[in-house]
Amino acid sequence: MLLTECGSFAPPEPELVFKDRAQPVFQMIRLASGRSVLVAETGNRNATPVLMIHGSPGAWSDFAHVMADKELAASAHLIAVDRVGWGGSADGGLETRLEIQAAALQAVLEQIAPGRPAVVVGHSYGGPVAVRLAMDHPGSVQALILVAASIDPELENPTWFQAFGRTSIVRPLVPDLLLRADEEIKPLKPQLESMLPLWSRLTMPVLVIQGDDDSLVPPENADFALRMLSSGGRANSVIVERIADQGHLIPWQRPDLIVKGVHRFLNREGNSGLQN
Repeated sequence: MLLTECGSFAPPEPELVFKDRAQPVFQMIRLASGRSVLVAETGNRNATPVLMIHGSPGAWSDFAHVMADKELAASAHLIAVDRVGWGGSADGGLETRLEIQAAALQAVLEQIAPGRPAVVVGHSYGGPVAVRLAMDHPGSVQALILVAASIDPELENPTWFQAFGRTSIVRPLVPDLLLRADEEIKPLKPQLESMLPLWSRLTMPVLVIQGDDDSLVPPENADFALRMLSSGGRANSVIVERIADQGHLIPWQRPDLIVKGVHRFLNREGNSGLQN
């Protein structure tokens, strides 16, 4: 269950974000499972794809500020989705398995940007989904940007407010959106544990963006990423950006950090390391 950091925040309507900007184009991607994924696109369809994955709860519009950036849209094919189980992709109910979420996004990339590895951005719960996508389909991911990502299994222990919110007395008072998010998050810890041996599959460069004042995802998740990705002489391919006095809501409050991160990868020009 989410803290008041999200509960007290009202994101702007996408219509306002895209005012005087190119509007997103929407389509439904049909999966082999019979389910569908709502996809929003802006930018240059012939350029490098940038796939953005929202958290729990969430929607494609969590990345509206990034997608509306004119300079980025001119140089990248910007793709955001409603993940399976959410928003326009809700038919069929929640899907709590990270590998199934990742497989759905792989299918989206195969249909929208076949043969073009993507820069993949994951925020919050979207972080482990992005990591799982890169583990299972490394050829589809040229770089990862993990934004306030929940990736360390040791940090996924339920807090007192989550346990309180799941009690029979309090649960009826909790909004359905947050109850569904709680149901999705509950199985995350064992899945992250099972992924520990798979981190060695990640050979692409990774940027971690983490607010030091995040009350939803412990900032120590960034330390975990650094430990897992710096072994084997890979220290030059992972960068952790720690943002002072910044909470969890980076896509809304500091979309410029994500835009800058994407540009960093777009400007690599074959360099195996990150551009500072």
